Amino acid sequence: MTTFRVATEADDALLRSILRDNGMPTWVEMAIEREPSFFAAADLFGRDWAVIAEEAGDVIGMYTAAIVPVHVDGQPERLGYLGGLRVRPAYRRRIRHLREGYDSIRPLAPSAGTRPWWFTVVAAENENARRLLEAGVRGLPAYHAQGDYVTFALPVSRGRRRKLWRAVGVNDVAAIVDFHNASAARFQYSPVLDADLINKIGIAHFFMYERDGSLQGVAALWDQRAFKQIVARRYRQPLRSLLPAYNACARLLRRIPLPDEGGALDQTFIAFLALSDRALADARTLVEDLLSHCQTSVASVGLCAAHPLIPVVKQLKPISYPARVYAVSFEETAPPNGRPAQPEAALL
Repeated sequence: MTTFRVATEADDALLRSILRDNGMPTWVEMAIEREPSFFAAADLFGRDWAVIAEEAGDVIGMYTAAIVPVHVDGQPERLGYLGGLRVRPAYRRRIRHLREGYDSIRPLAPSAGTRPWWFTVVAAENENARRLLEAGVRGLPAYHAQGDYVTFALPVSRGRRRKLWRAVGVNDVAAIVDFHNASAARFQYSPVLDADLINKIGIAHFFMYERDGSLQGVAALWDQRAFKQIVARRYRQPLRSLLPAYNACARLLRRIPLPDEGGALDQTFIAFLALSDRALADARTLVEDLLSHCQTSVASVGLCAAHPLIPVVKQLKPISYPARVYAVSFEETAPPNGRPAQPEAALL
């Protein structure tokens, strides 16, 4: 029989090893790791927890979940988010474990959301998982597609200082919170920003753009490598052998350099990005200026597939990671789907 329990700090080493040893295999096996402590950023955004699955004394895997403050139909809500599923190879493709895992989610949740459904994001190239989840398999919750979503990794070398963005000061916090949330409310699952979250992240990470004395843009440059890393565990051939030559060309052509095997991606998230319609007319120069403030070689930003910034971002030679946003319903409740789905990539 499979048992599920909420992880505690005593499980820190176990959780980190599961993340480290169960990467996402594509042309490069990428592992999202939490070093030096899984719990270093606990409850940074909402209330989060991890669940460990065990059977006959053996660890099957883990998943993470959270109740987070996001916008739904223009209003701030507290919604459940599912992420961080990792299953050891010997236990994969067993539908029983999947059903039991889903059955454990709500009983183990330490708090409830204000809406009856949850949401999650699944990589587009994870076709097997998407087919299974969309098939309506008995015993599994219903997965409702809410829209496509793309995370772009931009080469910071494409940046150019134009002195458009300035650092946020303490007296600016109320204004940027109001501006961000008014913009984010146009999307589903976009984060609700508040002064407490800004203080947790650090006000020094936040920037604002003003024009003619009026606030027109907000963004944060958030380097999370102190507590969360995206690590290249191994590359497929022939890229493994060609990696030094690729990186030499990437630097010459101002493209994305790739980390060595076992190394973390040198990246900053462009988070909580909000621009007025007026600012979108200057989107190229604004993005270039924002990149010039990054201290890493890569800057990542997540956008819904229909976002007006995407044509500008594509001009900067990014690497893209498409995904799909889903609402996960454990009951018969059909979630709304009238607005573009845009969760915050830095918080997934």
